This record gives sequence, structure tokens and C-alpha cells, in this order.
Amino acid sequence: MKAEIHILHESDFYVIKDFRCLCTKCSLSKPEHLQQFSICLARSGFYEQRIFKHAHELHIGRLIVSKPEIEYVVRHIDDHPDMVTSFTFTREFYERVKGHYKQESGWFFSNPNLQSILVTAHADIEFIHQHILKQMSEQSSLELDDLVLQLVEKVMNTLGNKTKLDVLPESLTRHHLTTVEKARDYLFQNFTKDISLQQLAEHCCVSLFHFSRIFKSIMNCSPHQYLKEVRLNNAQLLLGSSDLSVTEIAFLSGFNSLEHFVTSYKQRYAVVPLSIRKSRSKIRSMHS
Repeated sequence: MKAEIHILHESDFYVIKDFRCLCTKCSLSKPEHLQQFSICLARSGFYEQRIFKHAHELHIGRLIVSKPEIEYVVRHIDDHPDMVTSFTFTREFYERVKGHYKQESGWFFSNPNLQSILVTAHADIEFIHQHILKQMSEQSSLELDDLVLQLVEKVMNTLGNKTKLDVLPESLTRHHLTTVEKARDYLFQNFTKDISLQQLAEHCCVSLFHFSRIFKSIMNCSPHQYLKEVRLNNAQLLLGSSDLSVTEIAFLSGFNSLEHFVTSYKQRYAVVPLSIRKSRSKIRSMHS
């Protein structure tokens, strides 16, 4: 089994690795041993992780959370060589996560029969993941640490939903993963623009109704919902890290009106955007 593994960043409490499969045909790996708590997100491709009686199929729209000290094998799927981002954490950090998120994910950490679990990679999780990769060379270590902590928090909160993910039909994973990957990439590259469902389907060379169905089956939400979540997460990031006005942030995040942005933001976060800006200004004044 061939693969390229590169360390992208190393911190005091985590390591970010880029994993790229080089297999040319389906194969089963030898037993592998994972010593650290980890979160793995698929950027493209498809593989299956097997631990005892459990099998987790990792592809776009999903991630795997694994406890430390586990043994597993991986089955690589023909025609779908995978590219994965792996976040591994120190033992000390793992113990802190278990304590801090006991209410949300204690059911997973305390279950000896669950060594790893498959979780939906919602748009807010994928936004942080993509932002980490895109800005890694430009961010300070402190900024990157903060983004990784945000990623962990979103994953732990998702674990709290206890949603069971079904295995997707083989016809869907074999023929349409690349279609949805292409759509996801297009949305992240163009979320500031006015994107129609027809335009997105044409970009992926799929009929309108067929595209909407397969996107929702794999990503667990509609293309419109995914795009809206990406825009809101971009706005939330700018509200907390820039001096741009709320109006500027609305348009830089792809909203066509301030009113639409404020309404959408309040529905999603239960506060208006201006309150985030005022809170940030208050904190600044306290430290000035």
C-alpha cells in the first residue's frame, strides 16, 4: 500500500498531516496502530476504516473521530484514491477534551466498545478545515491554534447529536463522489458570488434535479443550505477578526442585502451581527 504523508504544521498540542493515497487498485492494509486522539477529514476520495466489528466509510461530508491506542485496517476503494487531513492531539489535550466536552460527547469517550466514530462534516466544520489549509502559511501559530480549537469544538458539538450515519449505496459513492467534491470546491471558491442551482449543476455536468438529490444524499443538506452556512461562517470569522463594517462583511460573504444577512445571522446564531462587533469593541476598550 503506497501513500505520501507530510506534516503541514506542528504545535504544542497537535500535529496536522496531509495523507495522499497512491494506490492504483483496491487493497487492504496491514494492521495499523493509532497512538493518539485524532480527527480525520476527507478532502477527496474514499476509504473504509475497520476496527473490530465496525467499518467506517470516510469520504466528503464525513469525518472520523478516533480514540488513542487503537488498531485498525484500511480498505482503499478502487478508482477513489483518497486525500485526507489528519489532526492528531497529545494525550494531555485528549484528557482535557474528555473533561471539557463531557456533556456533549461523554457517551462516546466512556463507551469501551466504540474506538472510533463516523461524524457528519457539516459546512461549518468544513469551512474551518478549508480555512486552516488555505491560510496555513499566512497565519501565526496563535491564530492557527485558535482555528484548530474551533474545529475541535464544532466536532464535539456534532458528536452530541448522536446521529447515526448510514452506509451510502455503492452506486452513489462509486459514481457521484467526484461530482459532489467538484460542487463543494466550487462553492468554497465562489461563495461571495451569486450562485444559482442551475449554474452549480452545469458546472458539475449533471442535470438539475439529479444533482440536488445526490448532493443532499452525500452532504446531508441541500446545496442552498450548504452555501448559506459557508457564507455565515465566513461572516462570523470576519466579525471577530476584522474592522470591516457589518455591511461590508455582509457583501464580502456573498449576501445580496444587509437585511438578508442580519436575518440569516440571527436565525443561525440567535444574536444580531452588530452585537458581536460591540462585544469585540468592549473587550478592546478594557485592554486599551
